[in-house]
Amino acid sequence: MTASTALAELFRVNFHGELRTVIESWRPYLLGDDGSADALQLSHFEFDKKRIYSKTVYFDLIDLAAIGALAVPLSLLAYYLSEHSNLSNSYATLYRQLKQYKSEESQK
Repeated sequence: MTASTALAELFRVNFHGELRTVIESWRPYLLGDDGSADALQLSHFEFDKKRIYSKTVYFDLIDLAAIGALAVPLSLLAYYLSEHSNLSNSYATLYRQLKQYKSEESQK
């Protein structure tokens, strides 16, 4: 995984439509996003944390994982987010939060 790895590469191709919808829903909250790039090509996500909660992003991704869209382990998604977003710069914190939300989602 490199700095230019798109988030879409972590998801199964047959779920890219659902992933595109999720990323498009984040676009109004992304700093510096001009909206012209294909959502599936985005590789960095700097969220305006005054306008969107990290938890919202986590649940969006956990919802995709719950339907089998994630092509990599949750730990790799956490690592990706720690390197490619401003949600948290701590891999351990991100992984704990994703696991917690995944557990909450599965209990619904």
